[in-house]
Amino acid sequence: MPKIFVTIFFLLISYLQADSQTKIIKIEGDVNSFNSEFNFLRIDDNNAFFTSTNYDDQKIGSLLYKSKQTNNIWNRFESNKYNIIGLSSGNITLNKCCDMIFFTACNSVGEDCSIYINYNDTLANLSELYPDIFNNSYNSQPHLFSVNNQVFLCFVSNRKGGFGGLDIWFSIIDNSRNLGVPINAGPKINTKNNEITPFYNANHKSLYYSSNDSNNNIGGYDIFRSEGIPNIWQEKKNVLELNSSKDEVYLTFYKEKSGYFSSNRDSECDENPDSCCNDIYEFTTVEHEKTKEKIISYTSFLPLNLYFDNNQPNPNKSDLDHTINYKDTYIKYFMKQDKYLLYNSSEEVNLFFEDSLKGNFNQLNTLLARLLNDLKDGYNIDIKIKGYTSQLADTLYNIKLSSYRIKSLLRHITSFKNGVFLDFIKENRLSFIEVPLGESESAERLYDNSLLEIYGVEAILNRKVSILKIDAYR
Repeated sequence: MPKIFVTIFFLLISYLQADSQTKIIKIEGDVNSFNSEFNFLRIDDNNAFFTSTNYDDQKIGSLLYKSKQTNNIWNRFESNKYNIIGLSSGNITLNKCCDMIFFTACNSVGEDCSIYINYNDTLANLSELYPDIFNNSYNSQPHLFSVNNQVFLCFVSNRKGGFGGLDIWFSIIDNSRNLGVPINAGPKINTKNNEITPFYNANHKSLYYSSNDSNNNIGGYDIFRSEGIPNIWQEKKNVLELNSSKDEVYLTFYKEKSGYFSSNRDSECDENPDSCCNDIYEFTTVEHEKTKEKIISYTSFLPLNLYFDNNQPNPNKSDLDHTINYKDTYIKYFMKQDKYLLYNSSEEVNLFFEDSLKGNFNQLNTLLARLLNDLKDGYNIDIKIKGYTSQLADTLYNIKLSSYRIKSLLRHITSFKNGVFLDFIKENRLSFIEVPLGESESAERLYDNSLLEIYGVEAILNRKVSILKIDAYR
C-alpha cells in the first residue's frame, strides 16, 4: 500500500534497551525467495508453516508451504493438503492438538477472502457454515488462541460495525467447535486505517498486530502491542525495537521472547505487504546480566505528544520565524483557549488545554531535567521525534510544516536552562532522530472555509510532534 518515504538513520539489527537486546536476522535457507513470504508459524523445534506468493499469467496468488529446519537452515516443502485449487491460500493457524486448523483462501491475494476450517480432516468454509455472520467479502488472517480456558478465533475483516478499513475481530469458540458472533476489538486497537495480522501472546497477555495508522508510527505498517484479554485492552504501544520505516507484519511468537515476522525493509518495493518483497525475519530478545549500574527507563514519559495551533509554525513566513521556540508557540496557543470554546464543549476544551497542552508541556520540562541528570551520569542518549500534519494539504507544505514543528521543539531543548544541552550535542552524547513527515487524519489544511476543520477536537489532537522513543546507553 502507498507509503510516505522518510529519511531517517535507524538501527535495524539490534536495539539497546534497559536491560535487554533484540537481535533481528533474516532466516537462512530457501524459505525466502524473489517473491513475498509471510506468516511463518513455527509449530515445534523443526517444523513450521509459511505462506509464499507466486505469479501465474501475470496474476498474483499464494500457497501454503511447510518448512523443516536442519542445522539452523529452513527449507521449504509444498503443503498441498491445505491449498485449494484455483484459490490463493495462506495465513494458517492451529490449536495445540493440531486437530483444528484455520486458514484463508482468496480469489487472489488480498481480495474476496474466506476463512476455512479443517477439523479432523474435514474442510469447510466459515462463510458457508455461518452465512449470517461471515457474509461479507473479506474475512482473513485467522489466529487461534486460548485465554483462561476459553478458545477464541481472532481475524481481520472489513465487515460493518468497524472503525474503518480493516479491523481486528474476535469470535468465541465453544466446546462443540461452534463460533459465536464476532466482536470488534474496539477503539484502543482499531482505527480508521488498517489493523492486520493479529497474534495473541499468552505469556505477555498481549495482542500483537500491525497497523498503518499514523499515530506513533515509524512508517508503513508497524507492529503494535496491546495488553489485556478480549475485550479489555490497554492503550496500544509501538514495538519500536522491531519496526523500520517500511512494513513489519505477521508477527508470531515461538517462545516467550523469540519469534518471526515479515518485512520488506531490505527492498525498494513500495507495495501491498501481502504481495511484494517481504522476507521472513527471526527476532530474539536476550536479557543482559544485571549489574548495580543504574537502569534507564523513560516509558512513563512516552509517547509524549506536544501540540500546535493550526499551521504553526507557519511555513509561509520568513525563515526567521521558523527559529521560534516551542515554548513561544505553546504560550500563544494556550492564550487562544476562548477561541476554541466557540466550537467545542467547555469540558473538551478545558481537558485539552489543561491536561494535554499544558500538562504535556510541563511533562516535557520534567523529562528534560531527567535527561540532563542522566547525561551528567555518563549516559549517551538518542531521542526519536516525529512530526504530524494533515493529509489534505500539499505534500511539500506538509514536509515543511512537520519539519518546522520538530525544529521548534529542538530549539526549546537546546535553549533549556541557558543551553545546557549544547555541549552534549557537540560531543555527540545527545542526538536526535527526526521523522519529518507523519501525515495524520487531522482536519488541518492551509486554506479551508470550515472552521471546525481548524478548531474541532479531532483536528487539535492531531496537530502535534511526538517524542516516540529514547535510548540511553554507555
